[in-house]
Amino acid sequence: MNTDPMKTTDSTKTIVTFGTFDLFHYGHLRIIERAAGLGTKLVVGVSSDKLNWDKKQVLPVVGENERMAIVKSLGCVSEVFLEESLDKKREYVIRYNADILVMGDDHNREYDEMLEGTGCKCIYFPRTAGVSTTQIKRQMFSEFEGSNSESCSTRNDDDSCNSEESSKDMNMARNEQYSAISNNLVRASEPRNRVMGALLDAHDWYYDQVMNICTPFCAKMPRDINILGFQLTIFTANIVTYARGMLVFPIALLMKNGYLCSASFSVLFHDFLDHLDGVVAKQQAKEGRSKGDDSVYGAFIDAQMDKLVLCLSMWAFLLLLDHNTSYVNIIVVLTLLTLMGLESCIACVRCSDYFKVKYAVAYGSLPAVRAVCEGKLKQKFESIGLALYCFCLPNPAEHPLFLVAGSVCLWFAAYFSTQSLLAKRPDALKWFNVCMKTKAE
Repeated sequence: MNTDPMKTTDSTKTIVTFGTFDLFHYGHLRIIERAAGLGTKLVVGVSSDKLNWDKKQVLPVVGENERMAIVKSLGCVSEVFLEESLDKKREYVIRYNADILVMGDDHNREYDEMLEGTGCKCIYFPRTAGVSTTQIKRQMFSEFEGSNSESCSTRNDDDSCNSEESSKDMNMARNEQYSAISNNLVRASEPRNRVMGALLDAHDWYYDQVMNICTPFCAKMPRDINILGFQLTIFTANIVTYARGMLVFPIALLMKNGYLCSASFSVLFHDFLDHLDGVVAKQQAKEGRSKGDDSVYGAFIDAQMDKLVLCLSMWAFLLLLDHNTSYVNIIVVLTLLTLMGLESCIACVRCSDYFKVKYAVAYGSLPAVRAVCEGKLKQKFESIGLALYCFCLPNPAEHPLFLVAGSVCLWFAAYFSTQSLLAKRPDALKWFNVCMKTKAE
């Protein structure tokens, strides 16, 4: 007896559905079986490795050929093909003469308009509660970290707990978080202490408020407009990123001409726009309006623009500073030069990571191109510190309150810069310790 209300006994219908089907589990099986129950021919599109990377900056654990073989082995599946683009679903529906497209209900009504004129309708099935590939990966990673920590406590540093294979497994699990539709603040590791945890929570709370306020605007704002028959893209995350990059010019001019309140506001407004481009990226990815954007490049240029604007603004501040040899000025100059040096190092690391990710997708474990928690906190303290420093021009000694508050923020930024750098290049700390030990001997 047919107990599923969605099932039909129509023997002429072709059903098409899509998925990654990584770490194949019961939820995958359930949606495939339900889709098969809508007709007699089920065609399944399995997302390619490249498509998954373009969408999430994460490679599936199981390769595309193996995933296709697993799905094809199911008795209810008639045909399997490789899905190479999210924008080709209409083309696939027409190619396989589909009567019904089956998607998860997290895409509710997303494909209705796209299917107009094809003779195909879309049915949205609910996801199977309590199971998902992401959940499985997180559980695997959690168990791996626990067992790895336990085993490392009884082994030497050079033992297998530090092996290249272990590092790859950890990077895979961590990279799962680097997605346009993931949590607001990427946390590559747990906070080291309560202060760090409180700062992260405060940052994430602030970002949540920005998300809640700006998401309705981003949802209504058109991505493209038509001018005299030409389609012009006017609103994407990258466009917001480029726009905030241009703020470096008014910031420098405002400082030069003595409009210190406006200069301080512009620095903080740049920080706000850095959050806004993230909101735009998330909203457009959620709505399927990304249109195959290069998300790897987007994450890279977003991070580099922060460094460009803040370093040039700090350089402008140094040029406008009264050039004397007071202790106060020396401390200010050393603070800003230290931060600029650290930012330059992080920028070089990000360039290296970007090209590794861009041109070595097939080589397994890859570096993440988005900022981890230390990097986000660094940027926040840096923006606030520089905004406070704006009020100190041209002689910081005359404005002790802004000087002290700004310096504290910038010293925190320097600390988090080193933590961010070490998080991306952990071997640097080991190399430093070896050098210091050798020097001592």
